[in-house]
Amino acid sequence: MLLRYNREAYLELGRLINERQSSQLSTQLSVLQSAIVNFSVDHRETIRVNSEFRTKFTRLCQQVGIDPVALLIHSLGAGISDGVDKPQEYYTILLLRIVEVCQETRAMNGGLISLKELRSQLNTTSGTSVLELKVTDNDVTKCIEVLKELGNGYEIMQSNNSSWLRFSSITGGSSKDGGISVDQRNIYEMCLFTGGFVTYRLLHDNYGWDVTRCATIIEEMIMEGLLWLDTQGLKGEWQYWEPSWISN
Repeated sequence: MLLRYNREAYLELGRLINERQSSQLSTQLSVLQSAIVNFSVDHRETIRVNSEFRTKFTRLCQQVGIDPVALLIHSLGAGISDGVDKPQEYYTILLLRIVEVCQETRAMNGGLISLKELRSQLNTTSGTSVLELKVTDNDVTKCIEVLKELGNGYEIMQSNNSSWLRFSSITGGSSKDGGISVDQRNIYEMCLFTGGFVTYRLLHDNYGWDVTRCATIIEEMIMEGLLWLDTQGLKGEWQYWEPSWISN
Protein backbone atom coordinates (compact mmCIF):
# COMPACT_ATOMS: atom_id res chain seq x y z
CA MET A 1 0.00 0.00 0.00
CA LEU A 2 2.84 2.36 0.95
CA LEU A 3 4.71 1.47 -2.24
CA ARG A 4 1.65 2.31 -4.33
CA TYR A 5 1.23 5.64 -2.49
CA ASN A 6 4.88 6.55 -3.07
CA ARG A 7 4.58 5.69 -6.76
CA GLU A 8 1.51 7.93 -7.19
CA ALA A 9 3.23 10.73 -5.26
CA TYR A 10 6.28 10.53 -7.54
CA LEU A 11 4.06 10.60 -10.61
CA GLU A 12 2.21 13.64 -9.32
CA LEU A 13 5.50 15.37 -8.50
CA GLY A 14 6.79 14.63 -11.99
CA ARG A 15 3.61 16.06 -13.51
CA LEU A 16 3.90 19.26 -11.47
CA ILE A 17 7.56 19.68 -12.45
CA ASN A 18 6.74 19.20 -16.14
CA GLU A 19 3.90 21.73 -15.92
CA ARG A 20 6.16 24.27 -14.21
CA GLN A 21 8.94 23.80 -16.76
CA SER A 22 6.45 24.04 -19.62
CA SER A 23 5.01 27.24 -18.17
CA GLN A 24 8.48 28.73 -17.72
CA LEU A 25 9.46 27.85 -21.30
CA SER A 26 6.22 29.34 -22.61
CA THR A 27 6.87 32.56 -20.68
CA GLN A 28 10.45 32.75 -21.93
CA LEU A 29 9.28 32.20 -25.51
CA SER A 30 6.70 34.98 -25.22
CA VAL A 31 9.35 37.35 -23.86
CA LEU A 32 11.66 36.48 -26.76
CA GLN A 33 8.86 36.91 -29.29
CA SER A 34 7.95 40.31 -27.82
CA ALA A 35 11.58 41.40 -28.03
CA ILE A 36 11.74 40.35 -31.69
CA VAL A 37 8.51 42.23 -32.49
CA ASN A 38 9.86 45.41 -30.85
CA PHE A 39 13.20 44.95 -32.61
CA SER A 40 11.46 44.69 -35.98
CA VAL A 41 9.81 48.08 -35.44
CA ASP A 42 12.94 49.82 -34.15
CA HIS A 43 15.11 48.46 -36.97
CA ARG A 44 12.59 48.12 -39.78
CA GLU A 45 14.65 50.20 -42.20
CA THR A 46 17.71 47.98 -41.74
CA ILE A 47 15.57 44.86 -42.19
CA ARG A 48 14.00 46.37 -45.31
CA VAL A 49 17.19 47.41 -47.15
CA ASN A 50 19.72 44.79 -45.97
CA SER A 51 18.83 41.54 -47.72
CA GLU A 52 21.41 39.42 -45.87
CA PHE A 53 20.25 40.68 -42.48
CA ARG A 54 16.59 40.23 -43.51
CA THR A 55 17.25 36.60 -44.46
CA LYS A 56 18.83 35.83 -41.09
CA PHE A 57 16.10 37.71 -39.24
CA THR A 58 13.41 35.82 -41.16
CA ARG A 59 15.02 32.50 -40.21
CA LEU A 60 15.06 33.55 -36.55
CA CYS A 61 11.36 34.48 -36.69
CA GLN A 62 10.46 31.08 -38.11
CA GLN A 63 12.46 29.31 -35.41
CA VAL A 64 10.54 31.01 -32.60
CA GLY A 65 7.09 30.66 -34.17
CA ILE A 66 6.55 34.13 -35.65
CA ASP A 67 5.18 34.54 -39.16
CA PRO A 68 7.86 36.73 -40.82
CA VAL A 69 5.41 38.11 -43.39
CA ALA A 70 2.96 39.17 -40.66
CA LEU A 71 5.85 40.68 -38.72
CA LEU A 72 6.94 42.70 -41.74
CA ILE A 73 3.38 43.96 -42.25
CA HIS A 74 3.30 44.96 -38.58
CA SER A 75 6.67 46.73 -38.59
CA LEU A 76 5.98 48.67 -41.80
CA GLY A 77 2.60 49.88 -40.55
CA ALA A 78 3.47 50.47 -36.90
CA GLY A 79 2.81 53.97 -35.58
CA ILE A 80 0.93 55.13 -38.68
CA SER A 81 -2.64 56.30 -38.09
CA ASP A 82 -5.56 54.99 -40.13
CA GLY A 83 -6.19 57.24 -43.12
CA VAL A 84 -2.50 58.06 -43.51
CA ASP A 85 -0.76 56.29 -46.39
CA LYS A 86 1.72 53.63 -45.39
CA PRO A 87 4.90 52.71 -47.32
CA GLN A 88 4.22 51.12 -50.70
CA GLU A 89 6.02 47.97 -49.58
CA TYR A 90 3.38 47.57 -46.85
CA TYR A 91 0.59 47.39 -49.42
CA THR A 92 2.58 45.07 -51.71
CA ILE A 93 3.13 42.53 -48.93
CA LEU A 94 -0.43 42.88 -47.63
CA LEU A 95 -1.75 42.38 -51.17
CA LEU A 96 0.04 39.03 -51.38
CA ARG A 97 -1.40 37.98 -48.03
CA ILE A 98 -4.92 38.97 -49.16
CA VAL A 99 -4.54 36.76 -52.24
CA GLU A 100 -3.39 33.88 -50.01
CA VAL A 101 -6.37 34.25 -47.67
CA CYS A 102 -8.81 34.45 -50.58
CA GLN A 103 -7.47 31.29 -52.20
CA GLU A 104 -7.31 29.41 -48.88
CA THR A 105 -10.94 30.23 -48.05
CA ARG A 106 -12.47 29.92 -51.53
CA ALA A 107 -13.57 26.32 -51.03
CA MET A 108 -15.59 27.43 -47.99
CA ASN A 109 -17.04 30.74 -49.20
CA GLY A 110 -17.22 30.27 -52.96
CA GLY A 111 -15.24 33.44 -53.63
CA LEU A 112 -17.23 35.96 -51.57
CA ILE A 113 -15.96 37.18 -48.20
CA SER A 114 -16.96 40.18 -46.10
CA LEU A 115 -14.26 42.76 -45.47
CA LYS A 116 -14.87 42.25 -41.75
CA GLU A 117 -14.07 38.54 -42.04
CA LEU A 118 -11.12 39.23 -44.34
CA ARG A 119 -9.62 41.70 -41.88
CA SER A 120 -10.14 39.17 -39.08
CA GLN A 121 -8.29 36.55 -41.12
CA LEU A 122 -5.46 38.95 -41.90
CA ASN A 123 -5.12 40.09 -38.31
CA THR A 124 -4.93 36.59 -36.84
CA THR A 125 -2.27 35.01 -39.06
CA SER A 126 0.81 36.11 -37.13
CA GLY A 127 1.43 32.79 -35.37
CA THR A 128 1.75 34.38 -31.92
CA SER A 129 -0.41 36.37 -29.52
CA VAL A 130 2.35 38.94 -28.95
CA LEU A 131 2.05 40.20 -32.53
CA GLU A 132 -1.17 42.12 -33.10
CA LEU A 133 -1.88 43.23 -36.66
CA LYS A 134 -4.23 46.15 -37.27
CA VAL A 135 -5.11 45.92 -40.95
CA THR A 136 -7.92 48.38 -41.76
CA ASP A 137 -10.66 48.48 -44.39
CA ASN A 138 -8.76 51.35 -45.99
CA ASP A 139 -5.64 49.15 -46.29
CA VAL A 140 -7.64 46.34 -47.89
CA THR A 141 -9.37 48.74 -50.31
CA LYS A 142 -6.04 50.13 -51.53
CA CYS A 143 -4.78 46.61 -52.20
CA ILE A 144 -7.94 45.60 -54.04
CA GLU A 145 -7.63 48.67 -56.28
CA VAL A 146 -4.20 47.42 -57.34
CA LEU A 147 -5.55 43.91 -57.98
CA LYS A 148 -8.38 45.33 -60.09
CA GLU A 149 -5.89 47.22 -62.23
CA LEU A 150 -4.03 43.95 -62.80
CA GLY A 151 -7.26 42.35 -63.99
CA ASN A 152 -7.17 39.56 -61.42
CA GLY A 153 -10.91 39.25 -60.77
CA TYR A 154 -11.07 41.00 -57.39
CA GLU A 155 -13.86 43.45 -56.64
CA ILE A 156 -15.44 45.13 -53.61
CA MET A 157 -19.24 45.03 -53.52
CA GLN A 158 -21.52 47.14 -51.30
CA SER A 159 -24.85 45.99 -49.90
CA ASN A 160 -26.88 47.03 -46.83
CA ASN A 161 -24.00 49.16 -45.51
CA SER A 162 -21.66 46.15 -45.64
CA SER A 163 -18.61 45.67 -47.84
CA TRP A 164 -17.83 42.33 -49.50
CA LEU A 165 -14.86 41.18 -51.52
CA ARG A 166 -15.72 39.09 -54.56
CA PHE A 167 -12.83 37.18 -56.13
CA SER A 168 -12.66 34.61 -58.89
CA SER A 169 -9.20 33.05 -59.05
CA ILE A 170 -5.51 33.87 -59.00
CA THR A 171 -5.57 34.51 -62.73
CA GLY A 172 -8.96 36.14 -62.80
CA GLY A 173 -11.57 36.05 -65.55
CA SER A 174 -11.68 37.39 -69.04
CA SER A 175 -14.72 39.62 -68.80
CA LYS A 176 -14.42 43.36 -68.48
CA ASP A 177 -16.16 43.21 -65.11
CA GLY A 178 -13.31 41.55 -63.23
CA GLY A 179 -14.27 38.05 -64.35
CA ILE A 180 -17.87 38.40 -63.06
CA SER A 181 -20.73 38.43 -65.54
CA VAL A 182 -23.70 40.77 -65.15
CA ASP A 183 -25.98 37.83 -64.37
CA GLN A 184 -23.57 36.53 -61.71
CA ARG A 185 -23.43 39.97 -60.15
CA ASN A 186 -27.24 40.07 -60.03
CA ILE A 187 -27.33 36.71 -58.28
CA TYR A 188 -24.74 37.81 -55.72
CA GLU A 189 -26.67 40.99 -55.01
CA MET A 190 -29.85 38.94 -54.57
CA CYS A 191 -28.03 36.65 -52.11
CA LEU A 192 -26.94 39.65 -50.06
CA PHE A 193 -30.56 40.74 -49.69
CA THR A 194 -32.14 37.32 -49.07
CA GLY A 195 -29.59 36.05 -46.60
CA GLY A 196 -27.55 33.91 -48.95
CA PHE A 197 -29.76 32.18 -51.51
CA VAL A 198 -31.70 32.61 -54.75
CA THR A 199 -34.54 30.68 -56.37
CA TYR A 200 -35.95 30.59 -59.89
CA ARG A 201 -39.01 32.46 -58.59
CA LEU A 202 -36.93 35.25 -57.00
CA LEU A 203 -34.88 35.71 -60.17
CA HIS A 204 -38.03 35.80 -62.32
CA ASP A 205 -39.90 38.23 -60.03
CA ASN A 206 -36.97 40.64 -59.58
CA TYR A 207 -35.13 40.44 -62.91
CA GLY A 208 -37.76 39.04 -65.27
CA TRP A 209 -35.58 36.06 -66.20
CA ASP A 210 -37.24 33.11 -67.88
CA VAL A 211 -36.58 29.50 -66.87
CA THR A 212 -33.92 28.98 -69.52
CA ARG A 213 -31.88 31.99 -68.41
CA CYS A 214 -32.18 31.00 -64.74
CA ALA A 215 -31.10 27.42 -65.48
CA THR A 216 -28.15 28.50 -67.64
CA ILE A 217 -26.53 30.84 -65.12
CA ILE A 218 -27.36 28.74 -62.04
CA GLU A 219 -26.03 25.50 -63.56
CA GLU A 220 -22.87 27.31 -64.63
CA MET A 221 -22.30 28.68 -61.13
CA ILE A 222 -22.98 25.28 -59.55
CA MET A 223 -20.38 23.69 -61.85
CA GLU A 224 -17.85 26.33 -60.75
CA GLY A 225 -18.67 25.80 -57.07
CA LEU A 226 -20.14 29.29 -56.74
CA LEU A 227 -23.62 28.07 -55.74
CA TRP A 228 -24.75 25.03 -53.74
CA LEU A 229 -28.13 23.37 -54.20
CA ASP A 230 -30.57 22.88 -51.31
CA THR A 231 -33.52 20.69 -52.35
CA GLN A 232 -35.31 21.14 -49.00
CA GLY A 233 -36.23 24.81 -49.19
CA LEU A 234 -39.44 26.41 -47.98
CA LYS A 235 -42.49 24.61 -49.39
CA GLY A 236 -40.20 22.31 -51.36
CA GLU A 237 -38.79 25.11 -53.51
CA TRP A 238 -35.18 24.50 -54.50
CA GLN A 239 -32.78 27.12 -53.16
CA TYR A 240 -29.32 27.90 -54.51
CA TRP A 241 -26.96 29.07 -51.78
CA GLU A 242 -23.84 31.18 -52.02
CA PRO A 243 -21.31 29.06 -49.99
CA SER A 244 -20.01 31.87 -47.74
CA TRP A 245 -23.43 32.15 -46.09
CA ILE A 246 -23.43 28.44 -45.31
CA SER A 247 -19.92 28.49 -43.84
CA ASN A 248 -20.85 31.46 -41.65
